[in-house]
Amino acid sequence: MTRHFNQQPATNGRACRWLAGLGAVCRVCLLIWAVNLSLATGIFTAAAEEEMPADFQLKAAFLINFPKYVDWPTNVFSETNSPITIAIFGDENVADAVQNMIASGRTISGHPLVLQRIVREEEITGDSQILFIAASERQRIPSILEKIRGKKILTVSENDNFLEQDGIINLARQGRKIRLQVNLTAAGNAQLKISSRLLVAADVVKGRSN
Repeated sequence: MTRHFNQQPATNGRACRWLAGLGAVCRVCLLIWAVNLSLATGIFTAAAEEEMPADFQLKAAFLINFPKYVDWPTNVFSETNSPITIAIFGDENVADAVQNMIASGRTISGHPLVLQRIVREEEITGDSQILFIAASERQRIPSILEKIRGKKILTVSENDNFLEQDGIINLARQGRKIRLQVNLTAAGNAQLKISSRLLVAADVVKGRSN
């Protein structure tokens, strides 16, 4: 429904900007909810008349929902409210989208979500819980995975060979959808437990959990 504020033009501009901002927040919330539903059921749908979210927004929504479906060893977190750090390497659009989605103080099981922007490979230290490696950095994937081998990190990328390189989750673009591919062996080597609800949503599941 469209509202008109004809009597107070000065207030009208502020109100319209506020409503537009609220609409953007609602769209982000709906996107996060829709991705969460897709992980739980394997189904991602959008109304035909609605504009599909941008590719980087979908990736960001998946990244901030993954902690709901992944268990890290208890010794990863020093406190019950220690943050879950999502490190993004190679895609500022995804990083910006993650930052927007967690700006309100989003938490999962008491753990606040925080963003770490990685500019150079040398900055990857293994301190994050999730590491997203963008397609632009695909040539660096082998050296990055070797560097963090044995670390309790959920590695995520968008490269066709990611599972074969011992990455854990690949976001495979198929038409207007992002399909999940999971390497359970790699997850087990990182001491991570992937929920069966996420596995149901995956197109490809490689290996087996330890």
